[in-house]
Amino acid sequence: MTSKPSTAVEVTPRAHRHWSDDRARIRLYSSAGLLFSVAIGIAWWYQHSYLPTPKVGPVGLDFLPFWGASHFVLQGHPLDAYNIELMTRAQIAEQPWADKLGGVMPWLYPPVMMILLAPVALLPFTYAYTVYACLGFGLYYAALRRTAPWGDARLPSVGFPGVLLVILAGQIALYTTAIAGFSLCLLRKRPVWAGILTGLLFIKPHIAVLFPLAFLCAREWRALAACIATVIGTTVLAAAVFGLDVYPTFLHATVFARESLVNGTAQIARVPTFFVMAHMLGAPVMLAAAIHGVVALCAVGVMIDFWRRPTAFALRAAMLICATTLVSPYLYDYDLTILSLVIAWYVRDGIARGWLRGEREWLVVLWLTPLFGLLGVPNVGFQFMPFVTLATLVLLWRRRRRLAHVPDVPEIANAPDTAVARGRSSDTAPAFTR
Repeated sequence: MTSKPSTAVEVTPRAHRHWSDDRARIRLYSSAGLLFSVAIGIAWWYQHSYLPTPKVGPVGLDFLPFWGASHFVLQGHPLDAYNIELMTRAQIAEQPWADKLGGVMPWLYPPVMMILLAPVALLPFTYAYTVYACLGFGLYYAALRRTAPWGDARLPSVGFPGVLLVILAGQIALYTTAIAGFSLCLLRKRPVWAGILTGLLFIKPHIAVLFPLAFLCAREWRALAACIATVIGTTVLAAAVFGLDVYPTFLHATVFARESLVNGTAQIARVPTFFVMAHMLGAPVMLAAAIHGVVALCAVGVMIDFWRRPTAFALRAAMLICATTLVSPYLYDYDLTILSLVIAWYVRDGIARGWLRGEREWLVVLWLTPLFGLLGVPNVGFQFMPFVTLATLVLLWRRRRRLAHVPDVPEIANAPDTAVARGRSSDTAPAFTR
């Protein structure tokens, strides 16, 4: 059942099918993306393992700090993980290629992360990373399947370029994406579990920071209480295990992250934030921070508005994740794996309530965005990636305004089939235009 369109939106029949209505074409494009990812992985492996002089390091080098933190915990010296010099020595001893990087890979995660990773160094680096990557991919895939539970979403989820980037790098973004995804999926029916997962998401505070605010705005008191209790509990647990000195040590280590952005030692081409964009253009640090702050405050304001006022839950979820990517000045391109959740919730709402002009084309751009830090920004010399997420935020705001008259569809166990049953299949879906 559909409601009558408002005066702001005209519903017109479609004379031609949109390219995204062709499931075979979607599978083709997604398969091409997946094969491209596999080809890059094979080429990487070949250049490292078979060339007389390897051109690249082994896959997953960014996992070395994780392995090193576990190593120090197992050795009984957990605070040494935050010592850059000692951490670098441990990394080189385990993986000599780390000596060729020309930089350092410090441990910057909260102390509770060392409890979760404690068993990792029981295995050599290569085997430990293989287990870590496979488990992370499994959790990521399960979260995406829960968010987008229709068959046509499988290949786009697996072939999402962010997955390739994280696996090659050896980062934790598959885990944080999975935790955020499960939290949002559970929020309406299992708010306590959603809050617990959000509390665990604070292993990367800049990814989690907006979730409690969203719970507060939506008056999800049980989720908010569970989140706060989890953060307090894990903080106390880490202090009990490692001692109170672990927190001053951790806070001192985070200074390195701030300084790396200011002095340019970070790979700023791979940092998709407005602070870095302005800094790359020559803006002084204070001006760059001010520009970033204005954008971040606007993103937070829009997110608050979405979660305070009646809004389709899929749009709320997509807006929360999108705003999250605009808040912190310290964000790497592999963190943009979380954009897969924005796409999944956006598509979920699009299938349920119809599409606005240009949205599906833009989702293709968003799907490709994680690659831009490697293939786009270094070539053009301009950090344009934050404009992609900002434009997505604007499109979400436009969608809520234009489709305010269309009721939310809370459950879509099999979205395309459900859409057909409701008279909104992709073959017959209305086109919303001015």
